Amino acid sequence: MFQMLYNSVFFHIFVIVLLFQPFVHSDVTYIPPNKVVYDDSSTQFLSYNGYSPIQRNATFSGLNLLSSSAVVTIQIWLRHTYNQDVTIRLYSPDGANITLSDRRGGNFDNVFNGTLFTDSASTIVSEYPFQDNVVAPSVKPKEPFSNFRGRDPNGQWKIWLSDEGNLDDGYLDRVILTIQGKFFFIYLLFFFKHLINQKIN
Repeated sequence: MFQMLYNSVFFHIFVIVLLFQPFVHSDVTYIPPNKVVYDDSSTQFLSYNGYSPIQRNATFSGLNLLSSSAVVTIQIWLRHTYNQDVTIRLYSPDGANITLSDRRGGNFDNVFNGTLFTDSASTIVSEYPFQDNVVAPSVKPKEPFSNFRGRDPNGQWKIWLSDEGNLDDGYLDRVILTIQGKFFFIYLLFFFKHLINQKIN
């Protein structure tokens, strides 16, 4: 009897450990207990002349509604010689969208080549003091990511860029979209903890 109890508890502990291991599906990594990350490092050409707009598509599944404390961020690597030409938006699966940057960055080169857009940044993109060939490390988007709270994150998200000037071109080299909140795997954890408690008691 003790051996059966021991084996059962060991099995549930093993399952719980597995729940905390990151697992990858396509270009999305699920990181228990509360984070999903889309990371696409393919390169796309961005130009007013027939190559605009462009977009990256991130598909999530198995997640709960975004809580009131959910955090969404995007980091992009955009090489462009006139960043004021570019508008950047994020669309949720239900079609809601926010504008991250609306033709900001002035006539400078490569200011978004690694920039993290996050609500926790100290400076909004419209007020950031951009400099030529100096990457803005982090900025607040024009509209906050918190607008997505309460929405269903399951489905296809779109990171959308448009070049609205016809003289300069660019390349989108990488996009990382991160969503952190209370997701399905944390509830599985509580479920297995409950099973273990029942076995012990």
